[in-house]
Amino acid sequence: MSLHEKLTTPFFELNVTNETDRLESVILGIGTDLGKELDINPTSKWHIEQGTYPTEKAIQAEIKQFEEVLRLEGVEVLRPENIPGTDQIFTRDIGFVIDDVYVVARMQEEVRQLELPGIAHITSLFDPTKIIVPPQEATIEGGDVILYNDFVFVGISARTNYAGYEFIKAAFPKKNVFPIHLRVSDDRMENILHLDCTFQPLGKNEAIIYEKGFAQRPDILFDLFHEKDLIKITHDQLMRMVPNIFSIAPDTVVVESSFKLLTPLLKSRGYKTYAVDYHENAKLSGLLRCSTQPLRRRAQ
Repeated sequence: MSLHEKLTTPFFELNVTNETDRLESVILGIGTDLGKELDINPTSKWHIEQGTYPTEKAIQAEIKQFEEVLRLEGVEVLRPENIPGTDQIFTRDIGFVIDDVYVVARMQEEVRQLELPGIAHITSLFDPTKIIVPPQEATIEGGDVILYNDFVFVGISARTNYAGYEFIKAAFPKKNVFPIHLRVSDDRMENILHLDCTFQPLGKNEAIIYEKGFAQRPDILFDLFHEKDLIKITHDQLMRMVPNIFSIAPDTVVVESSFKLLTPLLKSRGYKTYAVDYHENAKLSGLLRCSTQPLRRRAQ
């Protein structure tokens, strides 16, 4: 069911159980009327200091490339309504779907909460009994929540606390929910902002991983994914946000155009790849997965 069919159907259909099923509907960021530069993570702060903070024009041009790929693959692309002075780029963080339930995120940075009204015209179409909100003491952002069918991995980071993990675990008792403790630092070279910056499942029971991105070894990940199925990246690749690719289907992946090592490796493993320029957005410590909020995927 598309957004445009809302007049003839009761509620917008939500369905997301993993990161790789065929994507049908997604909210993609806009990056319009950004307002002041935000130093809310070590990477963006560093680019402010260096005078290399991305321009609004560059951000929008990159998002446009990504949008064109999504539409080419037949995906319904929904957009936030513009709220001047807010980034509205990384829609992943402000809300996410688990199965047919919509979780309203509670962000650590107050300025990110201002983005929520921008998607109200979409979330108002959801079944209100299928919308849940974390308690005040819990912080949780979508970049820290990764779905793998019956498993949900919740990154414990500077943005998502343990109470956020406990909220997800209690809200989804039929899921196997695991906390994944991330390495947190004020040093941009060491900090892992979200779980999807260091780990990302792929559609052939494989995953991209930076092994040193964790405060504690995540045994569950190494138990689920065999050694041969893990694409292990270097620190240099981490800094370019290589794990933060985006799957449109089990065999179809969007990557950043500079990923010269990852792209041929994915192709050799049977993946169709689309390459888009996204290095300016990366300066804000977000990439392709960060810019998307999937609402519906369909198993093939």
